[in-house]
Amino acid sequence: MMPPAIWTGIYAAKNTCDTLRALRAMGWQWFELSTEHLHQIEQHSRQQEQIGAVRAALEELGARMPQAHAHLEADIAHPDESRREADMERIRRELICCADLGVEYVVLHPGTGEGHSSPEELRPIYQLDLQNLSRLADQAGELGVRIGLENTMDYSGGRHFGARPSELLDLLADLDHPALGICVDTSHAHVQKLDIGAAIREFGQHLCATHISDNDGSGDQHLTPGKGTINWPAVMAAFKEIGYQGIFNLEIPGESEFGTPPTPEVLEARIRGAFEVAQRLVSS
Repeated sequence: MMPPAIWTGIYAAKNTCDTLRALRAMGWQWFELSTEHLHQIEQHSRQQEQIGAVRAALEELGARMPQAHAHLEADIAHPDESRREADMERIRRELICCADLGVEYVVLHPGTGEGHSSPEELRPIYQLDLQNLSRLADQAGELGVRIGLENTMDYSGGRHFGARPSELLDLLADLDHPALGICVDTSHAHVQKLDIGAAIREFGQHLCATHISDNDGSGDQHLTPGKGTINWPAVMAAFKEIGYQGIFNLEIPGESEFGTPPTPEVLEARIRGAFEVAQRLVSS
């Protein structure tokens, strides 16, 4: 059975250890380290001390954190070389930090550049993704971690590479690297109007990580499953069909940022409720 998990960014204002303890007290045992918490640890003046504290907290709590999210705004196919290389350097540091933390899968958005509207505009973006993912995959393999490329979504300004399952699968086929896999983001897929179950089956054995959330199809709202219009029975059936055994990881910033920010008590109630929902889905 897929273990229910939650990203630590639901409590991004707390430090990582306090977040783990708060969430563990609500029943959560499995986690994805959020971009915010990874940045706090990687940039800390006593980084190894912080890493040791997080690993000790996980052991004390009987918890696991097999997944992390690399720099959210990184774009390894950005047309500006200095920006692109700065993002690459940050991801390289984060991969090392994740390996030291014992993380197994690091989620990364494929490079999208400034979007594209034609095959000609896509070509240089794709070439930069090939070049830079090859470099990152080599490093990840040496560190013993795997990169999960996350499906993206198109925006009003144009197409974004990775919004269609075939694009990620073509990229993996061209790179043919064991340190690369796929992270499915259900909210992105729903906004993209994909058949999510079909996408999961297409990803198949490449699937190594998940970002699970719901929306009404109009935007990336990242709500707890059941609060939007995603067909969850079909999604869960697809996970079972491909034999996915990784974490069922809720990435639900919508529960803390949707409309007026909730009081701490209301947010805790939402997080506890999300745990019950996740448990029911994975056991259905």
